Amino acid sequence: MTSSLRDLISRNAPLIAPSIYDGISAAILRDTGFSAAYIGSYATGATKYAVPDIGFIGVEDMADQVRRLAPIANVPLIVDGEGGWGNPLHVARSIKILERAGAAAVHIEDHEFGKHIVMNPRIIPVAQAVDKIKSALDARESDEFMIIARTDSPGTEGPQAAFDRLMAYQEAGADGLFYAGIPDAAVQLRLKSESTVPIFGVDFPGQSAVELGKIADVILYYGITHLVVRNALSRAFSILATEGSTVSLEDELGGIPGIIGFDTFLGVPQAREKAGQFGLLDEQGAGK
Repeated sequence: MTSSLRDLISRNAPLIAPSIYDGISAAILRDTGFSAAYIGSYATGATKYAVPDIGFIGVEDMADQVRRLAPIANVPLIVDGEGGWGNPLHVARSIKILERAGAAAVHIEDHEFGKHIVMNPRIIPVAQAVDKIKSALDARESDEFMIIARTDSPGTEGPQAAFDRLMAYQEAGADGLFYAGIPDAAVQLRLKSESTVPIFGVDFPGQSAVELGKIADVILYYGITHLVVRNALSRAFSILATEGSTVSLEDELGGIPGIIGFDTFLGVPQAREKAGQFGLLDEQGAGK
């Protein structure tokens, strides 16, 4: 990892951070040259346990993802910190755990319950959310570690109230602001122009990163990996179930060359070279 997240944000307009959730997605992100990645509770719950993102995922679930994937992706990781898993004391411990695990940034949200169940989740008072942000800032070990304040209030309180909340979080010292929910171009353009810290947002259907860059400095593509994989696996398993064969998929899978290519992706040639250096292979390259 050569650049801090802050440096990457300053050099990109906007910075794109795709979601990763396992070793394969982290390695593909690395190989395709993205500069940052996102680890969200949505993908974590879906891929680890097949549960919806309604509060089932704990801090250790997220920390485990960061510990496993940070060395593979080798880029700054923006991590979903939910609501900090409790009151300001819990927030402080969660920040320490995630920072030590290898995260570069964590976003803390202000909803209490209801996200992904209803359009208007229950939102905590501004003062309570501000205390969580202050606690997170006090708990971090490095100033390079970014604390991002997220609001899920647009659907419950309206876009203008969401703007006011984010300004309060900025005043509390947040290093980034995250407007979550249905976009409101007028309010978000104002937020982008009046904020003094980077704005984070998610991708929305029908809009490119360049278009979304008008209202955000960092775009989190939170659903791209698990949605693509779910669709691909559903199709492949359906074909196998109905045809009793994967013959019709062989062109896509690449047959034996495809397996060899996947071995290369996993680093088999490098492992073979190391094995030869330690005398683990005979003259024909077979294992002794």
